Amino acid sequence: MKIFSRSGRVPAAPGNSDIRSPTSVRVVSWLLYDFGMAWFSMVVLTAYFILYFREVIVGEKGYADFLWGVAISTAMAVSVVLSPLLGAAADASGNKKSFMAAFAGISILSVFCLYFTGPGQKAWAVFLVSAGYVGYTLAMTFYNAFLPEIAGPGSIEKLSGIGWGLGYIGGLTALVCMAFMVPNVAGGKSILLLTGAVCAIFALPSLIVFKDSPKGSAKRWAAISEGFSRLILTFREIRSLKNIFIFLIAYFFVSDAISTVIVFFSSYTVYTLQFTVKQNFFLLMLIQLSAAAGAAATGLIANRIGILRTIIITILIWILALLGIIVFSSVSAFYALSVCAGLVLDGTQATARTYMAIEAPE
Repeated sequence: MKIFSRSGRVPAAPGNSDIRSPTSVRVVSWLLYDFGMAWFSMVVLTAYFILYFREVIVGEKGYADFLWGVAISTAMAVSVVLSPLLGAAADASGNKKSFMAAFAGISILSVFCLYFTGPGQKAWAVFLVSAGYVGYTLAMTFYNAFLPEIAGPGSIEKLSGIGWGLGYIGGLTALVCMAFMVPNVAGGKSILLLTGAVCAIFALPSLIVFKDSPKGSAKRWAAISEGFSRLILTFREIRSLKNIFIFLIAYFFVSDAISTVIVFFSSYTVYTLQFTVKQNFFLLMLIQLSAAAGAAATGLIANRIGILRTIIITILIWILALLGIIVFSSVSAFYALSVCAGLVLDGTQATARTYMAIEAPE
């Protein structure tokens, strides 16, 4: 998909100064989306629903982890397959906003449907989690594609960092609400309704303000066909994009590892380390705060030593933190190492997004 130019910016359109203004409606709408959808990631994928799924819906703890892994890995696989194909189709048709709206709608609808799941509804819950995760991931792909269009000259890195920072503030807000609304796993399901509402409200400005840019008179299915053709052509020309291709392959495995840690974190703390639900929320709050601090620090470091070096450093910190969790068994060490990982949680992903925004060709 032609998301990013090599320079990381889009030429200014005559009379369209809001694209260059950091306080424009387009920029604010883009940032609000990051804040709102962070609730989906935190409540459904990280902090709460995995506990409800394991304790209420499935009951059998080992089997629950297996099914949760099936739901997440299926969603990841589907997203990996569909993302380049639909991205190429959106690029061919100019309908990024329509694709973003469709998949954001799927993720939001899945949250509301999860509220109605109960004991024994394993297949339905697995389907909803997978569908919601696919919708969330693909919507974020098209959301990211708007970054070069709304960022001012030389401000992609800054705006990307602000977006990620607001995302973590959104996650922190969700955790604070869960601390009050979730007295125990079985009795906290109402947080799902609030999550769906927050996601919808904060996604709406982007879906109203952003516009499609239809290219020609091609129908939607024709655009998908053309997108597939473009995708095949891209793979044929991949040798000329060797550095980006290698980066994408490497980051696929890094991102997959980080996602695995995130989606099983609460299950590990509550059912292996025997944290209470509130203690788990508190630890996640600390991680969110450290991630927000890391977002600012990583941006400054990347400006000084370069994006690729910064990515490598954050990955090394991840490796050391996870090895430390394996070696040291004390709760205090787990707290410290979790916060340490939180410092680079934002940095690894935000710098990768910025690298692609700057280095990918037209």
